[in-house]
Amino acid sequence: MQAEQSRTEWLEWHLAQVPFQVLHMRELAEHTVRAQDTSAVVVDGSGEKARLPFNASAADDADLLYATLVLFAQEVQERTGNPAPRPVRARQWRGRDEVQGLPSCRPDEAFALSTEIVHYLIASAHQIAHDGDLNDAPEQLVDVIRKMRARYPRAEPTFRAYRPRPCPVPGCGEATIEPVYDAEGLAGYRCDQCETTWNRDGAPVDQIEIREKRGP
Repeated sequence: MQAEQSRTEWLEWHLAQVPFQVLHMRELAEHTVRAQDTSAVVVDGSGEKARLPFNASAADDADLLYATLVLFAQEVQERTGNPAPRPVRARQWRGRDEVQGLPSCRPDEAFALSTEIVHYLIASAHQIAHDGDLNDAPEQLVDVIRKMRARYPRAEPTFRAYRPRPCPVPGCGEATIEPVYDAEGLAGYRCDQCETTWNRDGAPVDQIEIREKRGP
């Protein structure tokens, strides 16, 4: 029993890192673009500025991590029969045969897309962790997560333990209100049943504001 619980927690912990890692990597890519815009040099004999080459490593690796997450979620949907959220089906950059990475989006949107998929996977974490027919797919996903965390280290946000609370929306009442985190910590709350959202102060909002990582 202890081993089973440990494997489930192992999977949940690594899944929870993905949205923050994707956000961090996409921010690194955007910051590189901004730095190149301000560091451009003048070409001899002309008044035009030449752009420095764009190092797309962080963006490419964010695409790899997101694609690995989506492909894993697709496999989980096939095995469990649990309907996957829309990002698994539509919000992605696709090649000829399968998903290649994130769609065109801002870092905070990449965070939100990843979070939706991670919530779906964590809800089935125990089943995933002990489904032998998934073979080594969980290990392959965790391996990619670990590689990206090592390649692009980031400051860890502060979390508090939180137990799902009853939803106050009439007609819902399910104990499915959970916190939503961004790069700075708690961003708000969301009911996974009726999808009502609240800000950090508990006021209802149409959409939770996801803050990007603050600069130095």
